[in-house]
Amino acid sequence: MTLHFAGKKILVGALALSLVAGSGLAAPVNVHAAALSTPFTDISSGHWAEKHVAKLALQGIITGYASGSTYVFKPNQSVSQQEAVLMALRFAGLDDQVDDDAIIGFPNNFTVNNYYKPYILLAFSLGLLDQQEEYANAAKDAKVSWGTKPASREWVTKLMIRAIDKEDEAERLKDAASSFADAGQIDGKYKGYVNAASELELVKGVTAEKFDPKANVTRASLATLFSRAQKLYPVEYVGQTDGILTKLTDTAVTLYSEGKETTYTVDADTLYYHYDSEKAITKQQLIEYGDASVIAKDGKALYVEVKGETQHVKSTSGTLDRVIAGENKIYVWINNEPIPFYYTDSTAIVDSEGKPLSLGDLQRDTPISIVQDTFRDNPATIKIVAAPASTPTMAKGTFYGTVGDTITIMEGTSLVSKFLADSVTVEIDGMAGATTADLLKEADQVELSLNATGEVTKIKVTNRNVKVLAGAQIAAFLYDKKLLTIVDASGLNAQALYFTDKTRIDYNGSSITLASASSMLTQNRKVVVSYTGNTIVSLQFVTGYTGTLTSINGSTSQLTVKLDSGAEVTLPYQNAGIEINGITSASLTDLKIGDTLTLGLTSTQDRIASIKVHSLTQYEVVSVDAINKKLRIKNATTPLFELSVLSTQLLNEAGATLTVNQIAPGAIVNATYVGKQTTVVRVVNVTQGKVTSVTGSGVAIADMTGKSVTYGEGAGFIVYKGTAQGTSTSLLTVGDYVEVVKTENGKTQFTAAVAESRIFTSFNAADSQIWTEKTTSSDNRNYFNVTNSTKYTQNGSAITLQSLKSGDVILIYGFRNNALEIVKQ
Repeated sequence: MTLHFAGKKILVGALALSLVAGSGLAAPVNVHAAALSTPFTDISSGHWAEKHVAKLALQGIITGYASGSTYVFKPNQSVSQQEAVLMALRFAGLDDQVDDDAIIGFPNNFTVNNYYKPYILLAFSLGLLDQQEEYANAAKDAKVSWGTKPASREWVTKLMIRAIDKEDEAERLKDAASSFADAGQIDGKYKGYVNAASELELVKGVTAEKFDPKANVTRASLATLFSRAQKLYPVEYVGQTDGILTKLTDTAVTLYSEGKETTYTVDADTLYYHYDSEKAITKQQLIEYGDASVIAKDGKALYVEVKGETQHVKSTSGTLDRVIAGENKIYVWINNEPIPFYYTDSTAIVDSEGKPLSLGDLQRDTPISIVQDTFRDNPATIKIVAAPASTPTMAKGTFYGTVGDTITIMEGTSLVSKFLADSVTVEIDGMAGATTADLLKEADQVELSLNATGEVTKIKVTNRNVKVLAGAQIAAFLYDKKLLTIVDASGLNAQALYFTDKTRIDYNGSSITLASASSMLTQNRKVVVSYTGNTIVSLQFVTGYTGTLTSINGSTSQLTVKLDSGAEVTLPYQNAGIEINGITSASLTDLKIGDTLTLGLTSTQDRIASIKVHSLTQYEVVSVDAINKKLRIKNATTPLFELSVLSTQLLNEAGATLTVNQIAPGAIVNATYVGKQTTVVRVVNVTQGKVTSVTGSGVAIADMTGKSVTYGEGAGFIVYKGTAQGTSTSLLTVGDYVEVVKTENGKTQFTAAVAESRIFTSFNAADSQIWTEKTTSSDNRNYFNVTNSTKYTQNGSAITLQSLKSGDVILIYGFRNNALEIVKQ
């Protein structure tokens, strides 16, 4: 008789996986709270069973062994048949039915430790074990005690299927073909149970094609089996609560369950997992207002698991009518009716780009969206999203001065002061990198751009034109009069110019004083001079030039570059060395109009000695050597290599400086080269996901964790889809897999994954890679990395990886050999 108790919930306190008093074995010691963040020292980060062992330890289902002041789990130790039966009974909440006073008589060849005998008898009576079958098994192997015999993978699989009342599935699948290549080694009486466990995703092969049915079950394997079974057999555990995450902060998570919210503290020891993955995730990957399970003790969350992809929220759009702050209420016009919505102090108020706003920023008739939860009887307002603020206003006048964080201008006959924003751009025609220090009091006419709060974000000088002479030669310099006489590059035009206290003097990238520069202002020396009227704005000593290649004249052996200042420099290039990253022996034919070049000059400053081309290449970081300051990187066309970043500037996408150990394996970086020297490595934020909506001004995607992300127009779009390229979102369609990055000029770049047709051959579980047939003899891209986020589908329905067979035609959507979805044809 098979027992029937599916759906029953059991309150579990502390179940021991391996040892109990009277077992004849050394009893392991329970893990103390101080060790709970990393329960066992022999289960390291990345261990294949890490999630399941951590979860069951925190639920109190499994325990470890004391090892000095720490604890070990012994994941590879075999589990005996009698221990496995006891655990199955405890998992099902049936061990309390045991009759310790029963008189038990087993056949002589069916030997079991005395402690376990009542449990084995109970398992027989409930149908958890087939008595006649186990007696027969014992008789076949009389030299080994049935109880202490290591439990095999196929035997434990049958035990678990019966424990969770899924024997009907085993019966249905007993004649079904197995996905495992070694299915012939599975005993016929276990075949249906193995098929059922595989279909229910309770067990997996030791590889994609091998089940290894006769192998002993280890502690790690059994912990994984019980953990996976929880999704089919609901069990309640002390300290565990299921609900909806309603708030995430740096130090706490809040869970809504059974009509109330509970806040749990979190710290560096809190573990985070996703129901669809066996690898740890970060707190940032939790889904706010999504389903979650929290295991806590003394108010601290020890384990948080994402239980679904859906955010339980709804959005209502309309036009703001008015705010009644005294009642925490706003009215929104929806379908010509003013509808009230109530808010609280925790309600977030933001613009469409996510920037925080205050209630005072909300203006009548502003388009607005109200985001509310959907799980309370009275939905709470979570977020108020307002349309972007109106375009900045302007102020015009004569520059009068700056003091601290204010600027003053003369408007007509009145002085007007404005606060400066944290970041202010100064534009002076012909002058790169201008700052407020370059403004001339009571001379410059300026236009001030103001943001929504009235702060100055840009200052544009409208009446001044700074001219630049590149390659000018010094004719004479009088220090006492601060007078410099120069001749332009043609040698036909001379000018007398004066230094002032505001003149910037640059030597090899460093600013120096006029006194320090005076000894170098010698006759015939070449300099770059920026001036307005007869005043020198800046002077740069020339050791080389960096600019954009505008022309190459083969007949005169000269090339011309345009500097950032707008000035052009033409110089002969005979015998100049040319250096380009990725080209072993570069020549003049490798240069392209528009390339950014750094030109090194000869000692006479009149010829080019070296030409270094600036280039940018994107790589994937495979590993990081923080000690030697090296990155191991690769891309689709470049094999894995080591890049030394000892003297390279490391930046994040926002431009903040990083250390090498802050760059994580798997990161995407842009490496900037000057010639073959890497000067900058910038980490690029990359988001991958599936397009959920497309408009002319925005694209929404669901990222690979299920979180919705919306990209507004901002600085514009760049879209790549196959061979098509454009700036319109119309190239994208709902359902496209895309990779999203920000370009150097702030544009949002979408690259759509194009299906790649391949023929499946095998799966390597150790490396999490699928392998396909080569398309050519030189094809070295016939493998694809898969993760727990990779989707497998056929005809629009989800399938499992195990359903793929050698020879199957598949379509692969992904990037850089990382598969996002695999579609079986």
